[in-house]
Amino acid sequence: MSFFRSKQMKYYSLVIPRESAWVVMDQLGRLGQLHIIDYDPLLPMMNRPFANYVKRCDESLFKLNGLDAILKQFKKKLIYCEDTQKLLDHFRDIQNSRQKPGHTYFDELEQEIDKKKSNIQEIVDSITEQKLVLEKAKEILGKQMFSQSTPHNLSDYQQLKFGQLIGVIDKEDETRFKRIMFRITKGNAWVNIVDLLPEKQHHQIKTSIDLNRAQQPRCLYVVVYPGMNDQSTLKQKLLKVCDSFSKNRIEYPNSQESMDNKLRELSIQISEAQSLIQMTKKQLDVTLDELVKEQNGCNCSYFEQLRLYVLKEKYLYVNLNYLMMQGSIFTGYFWLPEGLEVQVEDKLRNAMQNSIDRFPTGQIQELKPKPGDLAPTYFNLNEVTMPFQEIVNTYGVPRYQEVNPGLFTVITFPFLFGVMFADIAHGFLLLLCGLYVIVWKNQLKKEADSMFNAMIPFRYLLALMGLFAFYNGLIYNDYLSISLDLFGSCYYPKHEEWEREQNCVYPFGIDPVWLASGSSLNFMNSYKMKLAVILGVIHMLFGILMKGANTLYFRNYLDFFCEFIPQLLFMVCTFGWMDFLIIMKWLNVYPNGKDPSIIETMINQVLKPTDEAESPVFPNNASLQLSVTQLLTVIAVVSIPWMLFPKPLILGSGQKKHKVQANEQQYQKLISEKQGSELEIDPQQFRKDLQNAASSRSVDHSEQDHDSGEIWVHQMIETIEFVLGGISNTASYLRLWALSLAHGQLAEVFYDMCLAGNLDMGGIMGGLMSGYFYIVFALLTFGVLMMMDVMECFLHALRLHWVEFQSKFYKADGYLFVGFSYNKMLQEHLK
Repeated sequence: MSFFRSKQMKYYSLVIPRESAWVVMDQLGRLGQLHIIDYDPLLPMMNRPFANYVKRCDESLFKLNGLDAILKQFKKKLIYCEDTQKLLDHFRDIQNSRQKPGHTYFDELEQEIDKKKSNIQEIVDSITEQKLVLEKAKEILGKQMFSQSTPHNLSDYQQLKFGQLIGVIDKEDETRFKRIMFRITKGNAWVNIVDLLPEKQHHQIKTSIDLNRAQQPRCLYVVVYPGMNDQSTLKQKLLKVCDSFSKNRIEYPNSQESMDNKLRELSIQISEAQSLIQMTKKQLDVTLDELVKEQNGCNCSYFEQLRLYVLKEKYLYVNLNYLMMQGSIFTGYFWLPEGLEVQVEDKLRNAMQNSIDRFPTGQIQELKPKPGDLAPTYFNLNEVTMPFQEIVNTYGVPRYQEVNPGLFTVITFPFLFGVMFADIAHGFLLLLCGLYVIVWKNQLKKEADSMFNAMIPFRYLLALMGLFAFYNGLIYNDYLSISLDLFGSCYYPKHEEWEREQNCVYPFGIDPVWLASGSSLNFMNSYKMKLAVILGVIHMLFGILMKGANTLYFRNYLDFFCEFIPQLLFMVCTFGWMDFLIIMKWLNVYPNGKDPSIIETMINQVLKPTDEAESPVFPNNASLQLSVTQLLTVIAVVSIPWMLFPKPLILGSGQKKHKVQANEQQYQKLISEKQGSELEIDPQQFRKDLQNAASSRSVDHSEQDHDSGEIWVHQMIETIEFVLGGISNTASYLRLWALSLAHGQLAEVFYDMCLAGNLDMGGIMGGLMSGYFYIVFALLTFGVLMMMDVMECFLHALRLHWVEFQSKFYKADGYLFVGFSYNKMLQEHLK
């Protein structure tokens, strides 16, 4: 019954020594059954004791994301984890074999991640920046500088006596670099800075190797200054400034001989750079392969092990921050499902067994929850019930121990969807789609780009929706707007009319002759409309019964007698009576075509309560129908003030009595305190205390009036909403008829326009046209009916459950049980 009502919860306090906090929380995370309460939800995470550890985990995850981008760019295929429990066991074995405190393993992994990231970054930089510096240097110095056989005239340089400095700096240092150069040379130097990595020119290099990190843009600078002497003071100052910004500096040749040597060196460097790029690519490839390989038999890549372990550590420290640190201990509170106390105590008792340190472990103690503290809602869900519970939780989480609508939604939601989407062919296609995802779930999980991958969590919902659509299609005998002759017919043609066989009952569904007759639309409209009303009233009555179950479970007898009973009587005596009349009319044959009108009967029940019906629903028994109608009308009318007046009156009188008793206790307490005092009583002070008590009594009295007013307003709104909602909600269920009609008519239009008119075409042209129109028919059916209409029927079924059904009993003001569970957290982060 843990799905009908949420599990029973118990409230505990937790005390952990600081030295064993990590070990104890690690064991509790493996148990995965504690809902830890944040001691101060308004306190920012940055002010918590372990905020620094959480930050370190985030930084490690950021570095791993950069490595992940590199792996994808080099088309390295990772092996993702499938069994999180096996991975957790592997982490536990590693920690037990290290003979070191468990929390230090993250320090080692953090250093390893940083080392791998720095190593790969260094290799990447050696590939990109070397090539870009060579290319940009050629661009800045000019093509003639590297291609001409004869350098510049040496005498020109001696006359100009200019020196040049070339190097690389960060983009953010560009302005500061220019300012310092201007101050040192007093404006007597020419400084030109160009971006080293223009987007258009080097887009291929930039996208081919990217570490997915916040990279600093780089710039190439050229400084031309007066004077060629290497020992000049100005040049020494400039060299110091350039070296302080970056060590990557190139000097411009200033003689014929040095120019020739520089040209030869550059040619050699270019060829060496090409070979270096190939070597570093191979080295990078080997380094990345180490991250992709499986290690320690975990059936997943080493990179994935690192990522999941860092996530686990972050999760531990985040929950550890929910506890309050008092000196050398951590204290906190948590909710625990009933019956798991022994498991928690075992975890605490055995927490330090495998640790080299023998610090004391934590202790738990059961407490009584504070007034107003509502326990979390926890259900045992599986792959079948999960999507239906998500439908309910989207509207609101069930209150603790409240009847869970998710249990009934497992059947009612796909059934109401099937009523609207009723078609044998379309329902069967939807059922096949759901069965396909169920059977091939494991294969589809590996195909991230498959459209069926997103359907995996909802595969059972999809299959049930298709099953009930198929079932209701059989009832309506509707196959792509064609009626199927499955069981013959109870009608036979006679004189261009249809005659019914005596005592013939069609075995299942609608007789195909009805759908082939000229009055098929009128017949199916009447049938579907009345069926929608019957299903709607039954659905709402069931919701009211669940309200009665809630009031009895919580022993709220006031709501049981003053809300549940009058609401049930009102609904049964009005719309339940209407459903009974519909069924009575179906079960009887009325002679001479004098079929009674249900709508007219319901109107006359209020406007003409003393007149007998001319065409009674009860055959030849109008007086009995009148007596029953009058009795039900009286009960329905009496139910309205029954819902409105008794509850506020009872609550008001009880509250008044409670206030009087509280004030008397306050006076008695005040007098007893004064009489029991050994000091002399001050009359003036005593009179002041009495006045304060009287003023507090007047305040209580005003609050009582205010509370009573709120009770009356609330009850009046509840009564009006239920009475008027009974009418509007019943009418709302007519969407079952409207959408079923729209679905059938769309299917009929597509069939008539695309297929029916082309079936009699012969010859090659007829075959080609038939194939063309069949493709058009298939595309329209898939796009409009199997896509748009499925979504439309889904949303309308959602509305019927949220508004019409759940509003009868569902409070939806609870909050979910969020267990501190490694297994669940890792499963949510699996790729």
